[in-house]
Amino acid sequence: MLLRQPYHGPVRKLVLAFDVGTAYSSISYCILDPGEIPSIRSVSRYPAQDRGGNSKIPSILYYDSNGTVRAIGAEARREHIIERAEKDGWIKVEWWKWHLQPRHSPANRITDDDIRPLPRGKNVVEVLGDFMQYLFRCAHSYIEESYPNGSALWRSLENRIEFVLTHPNGWEGPQQTRIRLAAVLGGLIPSTEDGMARVHLLTEGQASLHYCVDNILDPDALSKTPILASEDGEDGDISASQGVVVIDAGRRTVYLSAYSMTLSPTLIKEIAATECRLQGSVFVTRRAHDFLREKLSGSHFGTPDIVQQMTDIFDRTTKVRFRNPEDPSYIKFGTLCDKDPQHDIRNGQLKLSGQDVAKFFEPSIISIIEAFETQRKAAGTPITFVFFVGDFAASDWMFAKLQAYFRSLDISFSRPDNHFNKAVTDGAVSYFIDQLRR
Repeated sequence: MLLRQPYHGPVRKLVLAFDVGTAYSSISYCILDPGEIPSIRSVSRYPAQDRGGNSKIPSILYYDSNGTVRAIGAEARREHIIERAEKDGWIKVEWWKWHLQPRHSPANRITDDDIRPLPRGKNVVEVLGDFMQYLFRCAHSYIEESYPNGSALWRSLENRIEFVLTHPNGWEGPQQTRIRLAAVLGGLIPSTEDGMARVHLLTEGQASLHYCVDNILDPDALSKTPILASEDGEDGDISASQGVVVIDAGRRTVYLSAYSMTLSPTLIKEIAATECRLQGSVFVTRRAHDFLREKLSGSHFGTPDIVQQMTDIFDRTTKVRFRNPEDPSYIKFGTLCDKDPQHDIRNGQLKLSGQDVAKFFEPSIISIIEAFETQRKAAGTPITFVFFVGDFAASDWMFAKLQAYFRSLDISFSRPDNHFNKAVTDGAVSYFIDQLRR
């Protein structure tokens, strides 16, 4: 882990990082006090979350027919909100981030059929603005509630906030302009030159890489396998360099970003176009759903509602716990009285062959490896380290399968602690702090 130096700025500041993801979003922050070593923290308490909290919230909004926001985040999954939305005709908005996606990118595998329509009269910049406004309110409340004299602390910071907003690699001028406009619409900053100067945009790949460097890469590691860069900062001879790939595997998308890198100081240069694949963890669940529907055909447990219930349980538990295809897996969905031995249901649980469960993961594994090979060939620089982050990285089976592949190539493969909760936002704050030393 890299050691940080005290903050040498003249005044106290707050750094807020937002990662607005396709399925989930998160916030990290750092209070910069002159003379103090910066400490990066995550917002881990949001409205309507289950007790115990979480560092991520769903990127979901409900709008009424007038275009007014009625529920956001974890609130949008509460039973009474869902019931009222059906009663009053509220419109549920999810996966809306894809409306920002550049269509021309060769790495973009998202088609128009994948993108759900927005409510009439709403554009994606307004939706992003509404969502970032909500994140800002959550950060405000969390900081006020988490520190002694929190209200006074917030008043000392509210006019000196630096925002680091992350976005996928490959999003350029048009997308970045819309993000900045959304920050204004959401009330994060005023539409002035000084306000715009407090918004810093960073790719998710770079943010994740900073997090990995901070949390799992020994400062001496690169001295053993040096990543070279020219002294004058120009491209130099990248054929003599070594590289790093970040695999950010989320619920729906998997992004691969390739960089050359040095440490002390941290210097990062993108060396290949980002690869994007629609093979996130939700597609494992979809394949499980299709399998269950076919397996239970003819069983009185094969109704759409029960199959969906089993699928939801598989998504939350069975999928995450799966480690060995030689061992059976179980979906515990009912009571001891629920039995159908002909369909492998006993005592309220469905038994699945480990080999069948492994097949649900296989297309995602193959897709990630194919994307890596495409990127490796394009990089023209040896890849030494691969970091695995995102929600999907929580799967031990995915990690084990990919680790075996990268070991066969003599490439170091690892995932940091808390990788699925805060890699992007913590890394974004780390990036900003690192820039202060230059």
